[in-house]
Amino acid sequence: MPNQKLLGARVRALREEHGWSQASTAGKVPLSQKQWSRLELGDVSFIDRFLLIRLGEIYQTPIMTGELNRWLHIFGYRPHIAPLLPLPPNHRELLAHYGQNPAIIIDLARYFRCANDSMELLYNTSIGELQGIQRNWIWHYYYPEGILHQAYPPAAERRILNRLFWDWQPYYNEPWTKDLLQELEASLGVSWRDLVRRYNIPSESVSETVSEMITIRVGNGAPLIFQNHTHALPSRPDLFIVVYRPINRAASEWCGQLHMQGA
Repeated sequence: MPNQKLLGARVRALREEHGWSQASTAGKVPLSQKQWSRLELGDVSFIDRFLLIRLGEIYQTPIMTGELNRWLHIFGYRPHIAPLLPLPPNHRELLAHYGQNPAIIIDLARYFRCANDSMELLYNTSIGELQGIQRNWIWHYYYPEGILHQAYPPAAERRILNRLFWDWQPYYNEPWTKDLLQELEASLGVSWRDLVRRYNIPSESVSETVSEMITIRVGNGAPLIFQNHTHALPSRPDLFIVVYRPINRAASEWCGQLHMQGA
């Protein structure tokens, strides 16, 4: 049982880093002290998926760094996906990599997590001040006053819904998915089932580009046109970065002005 031995040594190291006793840590899981001792020794034949997730939750660091999802992969489980999980320690450096191009970290539940200054300036919105369902990308896409409501072309809607449906498909029985869909349905006044039916979401995932054209108007100037690009975060399948790259002159000049101001 080499994987159990490695996991046991790691959870013991994490416990000792926190200065916790076996008994107090076991109570957080919850396990008996005897069960916890066997876990640290790797003297267990079966590791439950929810035990691994609970270990990530009590220590937090395994979630932030992606270590939890490596554990899940080793034991043959699907990744841990949930809204608003802790961000990686280097999340601001990840956004800084894209310079003055607008960029934002979004989780698989489609909550805005952290945006660079360019993205917030583009939409004239402080992402960190959004509350509740208003932090959700889908709300901003469908709600008339949402910042994304008219940013995407109408033809993109079916592609976007298809990706949402298949991203969430393995997690439809988890509480976070049910709660999020109910909150969105109550806020938007339309059921998820009706949206799926309206756009005839296929029974198999459609392999289509994940890049869409975005059109934003800032003041009375020419519209800014961007192409969005999605970048995965290694070991964090619950998160991705969306970057807007300018494709018309007005957008290029807008990003250039930000670069000059920041220089």
